[in-house]
Amino acid sequence: MAPRLAASPAPDGFTEVRAWPLRTLDDLAVLRADLVASLPPAPGGRPSLEEIPESVLLVASELATNALQHGDGAALVRLSARPDGFLLEVQDRKPSTAPRIDEGSTRGGGGFGMQLVVRLADAVGWFTTDGAKHVWARFRVRAATPAVV
Repeated sequence: MAPRLAASPAPDGFTEVRAWPLRTLDDLAVLRADLVASLPPAPGGRPSLEEIPESVLLVASELATNALQHGDGAALVRLSARPDGFLLEVQDRKPSTAPRIDEGSTRGGGGFGMQLVVRLADAVGWFTTDGAKHVWARFRVRAATPAVV
């Protein structure tokens, strides 16, 4: 049996950095191009997205694609940050359908995307609001440990 995603609100304390409205799958190219460049390095020890770009990019792409393909129209992707990490939230217009993690389907049939999301993110959840479903993924940025000499 495939694991289920728990319905829970997104973690608090994050500040929105950027948002991308998506109307078609063609808009994913803009999201992918902009995402990694969205957080410039900041003074004061704030983590840079450069520390975890591949995971964030893959998860954003997967969640946005799912929202566009299964969410009844346009989607909205938000990237938020706080000193210890990042939060991706993807909103679609189909609150009646819960996201699910498939065990996989026949070759080429899909079904592995949410498995990837759960493996790459530190936490994943979803919740609904009036007329929308929100799927979120949190990424912790771990402090670099000094090299032992």
